[in-house]
Parts: sequence; C-alpha cells; structure tokens
Amino acid sequence: MIQAVLEGKSLGYEYTEDILTSTVFGTLKYLRPDMILIPFIESAFLYNGKRTTLWEKLNSEGIELRCYQEVEYVFWTWNQNYGEPDLILIFRDHVHGFDDLLLIVEAKFKSGKSGTDENDQLVRYFEAINNDIENFTESSVSSFKGRKGYIVYLTEAEAYSDITATTKIIQSRYIEIKENVFHLRWHQLYKTLEKMYPFYSSFEKNIVDDLMKYMEKLGLRDFSGISLLDKSLNSAFSLPYPIFYNNGNSSAEKKTYFDQLNNLDITIEKNIFYRGNQL
Repeated sequence: MIQAVLEGKSLGYEYTEDILTSTVFGTLKYLRPDMILIPFIESAFLYNGKRTTLWEKLNSEGIELRCYQEVEYVFWTWNQNYGEPDLILIFRDHVHGFDDLLLIVEAKFKSGKSGTDENDQLVRYFEAINNDIENFTESSVSSFKGRKGYIVYLTEAEAYSDITATTKIIQSRYIEIKENVFHLRWHQLYKTLEKMYPFYSSFEKNIVDDLMKYMEKLGLRDFSGISLLDKSLNSAFSLPYPIFYNNGNSSAEKKTYFDQLNNLDITIEKNIFYRGNQL
C-alpha cells in the first residue's frame, strides 16, 4: 500500500482509517518493537495535570514494556457483545517472568468516536476486555490471562473531549479505576522514527524511509519550518527590504518590502461579494 500511495495509485484509500491502521501497524509488525512500536506507544499520555505518559503510568506499576520479548498484533477481532477494536497488542515473554500485558489501540483519522454516552465506543472496548474477554473471536485474546485494562486512543488531532467523556463513564461504573484512557497522535510516530533513526540497521532504514514518506504524504507530520535551498536563514533575512522579517537592527526608514511601496488611492464604488459562481 505504501508504494501505491507514494506513486499516486491508491485512489484516496489511504485516507480511510482501516487502511491507515493496517499500513502503519502492518509495517511496524516486521520491525524490532523496542526500536519503533514501544517508544511510540509509550509516548501516549493522560489528559491530567501532569500529562502522565503511558511509560510513566506502567513504570509506576512495575511494568516495563521493553522487557517483553514478543508482541502479537491482533487486528479487528470481533466481540459479539461489544464490537471490534482496531488493534489489540499482546506483550509476552517478559525477561523477568512478569505477567503478559494486553493493550487496546483504537485508531481514528478524520473522525471521532463511534458512539457516545451509553454507547461510548471506548467504554464498550474497556468492558469487552475486562468483563467479556472470552467472547472475542481471536483465541489469543479470548484466552488471555495477564494484565489488561489500558486503552490508547490514536487520532490525528486533540481528543480531550472524547477521552474525558469516556473516562467519566468508566469511573462512574468502576470506582477503583482512576485514569486508563491515553491519547496518542499519529504525528508522534514520525517524531519517534526521526529520533530512533540513527539506531536502525540498513534494512530497517529502507523500510522506515518509505514509512516516513508515507506519513508526510498524508500530512501526519508536525510542521518543522521551511527550507531555503542554498541559503541560510540569516542571509535570506539580511536583504535590504525583507518581505516579512525584521531583525530590529536596520536603520533604514523602510523596514520591509511592503513599507517601501507607495501608497495607492484605490476607490471602490461598490462592494463585490463572491457567492458560488455568481457575483
């Protein structure tokens, strides 16, 4: 799918949530989890005062994701009573023999939660894992016996309202539960890939290069400034009359390109508003 997107052959299907989820996590599945998946997932955070990350939360409970030696990706397994989470990650074979860990990842792109209030999608998945896990169609989920209860809500934009509403419902039903729904943005994956890039093997870099291009193509990269070919910002902004920038050191009366333009007396006899194809 990545190559189809990069070559303009995907017909826009890359913008659907399921295709995005399968393309990204289907690629991460074949790379070392401690180098991409885990640092990405660990950066998810709670909407509390401290913006507690998933890493901090798990660490406080004695759980270290990087000590698990195996990760299973379970895509779209069905629960007959509560629905179908996008992805369930099962972490196994802890180096110190600790319990296995199950995480739910619900991914969105341009849309919000499916269902709110009593039909809240994230609440349904929480209850499916905690109260009805044996009714999942995938045996590795239905037979799971380890630690569970954490949800990662993966979106393009902020999700404060969605997560706050979900957390309120869960806490009203389960007094012992404090906060367990974490937010993660797709853009964080690009940051993780950049940060970890020097540590990848040449094989991994080939895959990561394509994945980063894919993320850029979909706009899932935070703005990081502009590039000026063969010029430094210093030289670009030291022109006699820069367009917008003024470093405050110029003694010239005219500070910018627009300042040096002559005033124009333009008379508009009537207002013109554009409305569709009519004036």
